[in-house]
Amino acid sequence: MSLSRRTFIKSSVVSVLGIPFMQGCRFIDSRENEGDSLFMLFQNPPVTSRPFVRWWWNGDKVTAKEILRELDIMKAAGIGGVEINPIRFPGGDDLGIPSLEWLSPEWIEMVKVALAGAEERGMICDIIVGSGWPFGGEFLQPEEQTQLMTQTAQKVKGPGKVQLKTADLLKEASPQVGSRYEGSTSELHALCLAPLEMDTFSAGKDIPFEKGAEIITVELPEGEYILYALVKVIGFQAVINGAPGAAGPVLNHYNQVAVEKFLNRMSDNLFPAIKGLKGFRAMFCDSMELEGANWCHDFTDEFQKRRGYDVTPYLPFILYKVGHMGHAIEGAAATKLSGEAKEEVDRVRYDFFVTCMDIVRDRFLKPYTQWCNKYNFKSRVQAYGREFHPLEASFEVDIPECETWFWNADSCDKDAFVKSPTDTNVNKFVSSAAHYSGKRLVSCEEITNTNNAFNATLEKIKMTGDQSNLSGVTHSILHGFNYSPLEVPFPGWIMYGAFLNERNSWWPYFNLWATYKTRVSTVLQESDFFADIAVMHPLADMWTIHGPQRDPFPGLLYPSYQYKVWEAIHQNGNSCDYISENVIQQSSFKKGNLVFNKRK
Repeated sequence: MSLSRRTFIKSSVVSVLGIPFMQGCRFIDSRENEGDSLFMLFQNPPVTSRPFVRWWWNGDKVTAKEILRELDIMKAAGIGGVEINPIRFPGGDDLGIPSLEWLSPEWIEMVKVALAGAEERGMICDIIVGSGWPFGGEFLQPEEQTQLMTQTAQKVKGPGKVQLKTADLLKEASPQVGSRYEGSTSELHALCLAPLEMDTFSAGKDIPFEKGAEIITVELPEGEYILYALVKVIGFQAVINGAPGAAGPVLNHYNQVAVEKFLNRMSDNLFPAIKGLKGFRAMFCDSMELEGANWCHDFTDEFQKRRGYDVTPYLPFILYKVGHMGHAIEGAAATKLSGEAKEEVDRVRYDFFVTCMDIVRDRFLKPYTQWCNKYNFKSRVQAYGREFHPLEASFEVDIPECETWFWNADSCDKDAFVKSPTDTNVNKFVSSAAHYSGKRLVSCEEITNTNNAFNATLEKIKMTGDQSNLSGVTHSILHGFNYSPLEVPFPGWIMYGAFLNERNSWWPYFNLWATYKTRVSTVLQESDFFADIAVMHPLADMWTIHGPQRDPFPGLLYPSYQYKVWEAIHQNGNSCDYISENVIQQSSFKKGNLVFNKRK
């Protein structure tokens, strides 16, 4: 069937995807403009619109021959670029192939092979900084490792004495993290005796103790109290799935000196070696999973400077015992707060978490983008987690990125598609941030798959990718293509992903979906998304009461329907962006519109 440009673009984009929120696409008849650039791009999309893949370098067991073979496989499948991503070896038969150490001369040589091979094939290369997530390495000094201020508490009754074993307090306060670093150290930071109940705030009584003492004796006055022990833990988290050379303790993202030292370790070793090659498009940083990290050597000074008062008296009441992925462990002993005391502590809790976000933004996120740009690369960052504002953090990066997961692998029916959306709650935050900052490229770690690698059908991949675009994504980076030599017995070296592999029975047809996805991305990257409604989530209320959540999988929804609102708006013919207090404060009002930068 022959279609004009106008009919073709409308049919392909608006109807098929159901995207009612695009402005800036010039729907013109072919007779009016034979040289229409958008239609030309639609017919012959640029490589920047093609799906990229996260290229898992499993255990860094890579060879030049296999790197080039896999680039050929991906190129033939319609893949336009790769993100080199070293990760720990998944196990199984390694064929006796040695692991190369991150930043070693041998590893750098393989990166050069990949860069040159990609350039020869007209493909694009990104690379993750370090390995696994979050950044870290065996080479970090204790002061450069992630830090956590946590607490444990117990109910006590006086008058009398209570003897405390320091070792027991340190053990009780030890964070129950998912990726523990065995070389962590702990120290007792403070002891505080506080009332059992409090309706007007008063600081607890500091209990002096000798640093390093094995036994501490506390004199208790008449009455019932909560005895708090504040514990500082250094190096408590290990890099998740780190490859050799970049495993070990996690970097302290609150320490700018440590951050810049870590980044310069990569640039000093790798960047001179790749001079003369086309180089990378972007340096990648995965989502923050710092498991509750909240401290640095000058945190109290920074809090005083940014908030105007001392946070120290409030620490026993706003900190908590840390569980998996930074969640608070429920049911611990604590002062029962009410009235003015509760309101005051809640407000300080909000200030505490906002200060954490401000420090990570200023000491990690901004320096990270500056470092990338210094070497003419873009920063590509999944700027979310407890330590980032889910909207505003993406202002600070060149290519903001979100993620769309692969759920319900056993079902492709309509109900499953509607009831279990694959886009995560951060997608709309990230795409909205891109719109405010004038960025048309919204990247997505797409079809993220950790449990159903062999159950992903092309049908479900297509549906998942469409949901990704509906949430505002304009470019897909698939999760992922596993580096795996042909000599490895079936199914090969598989860490994560949707078995994007030439051994997959549907692989011969993958390029058909890739072509479709490429054309959708081409139009979206050339368009401005329309929005006539601004939606402001009650993040301040949630952080005040409960603290920030682990995005993109919050343990708490506040209110329960909050992440469904944008979908309802779009399904009823309007469209929206998320907004924040800061954006509103920096906006102007013109002709009935709220205007921020060029966004209205």
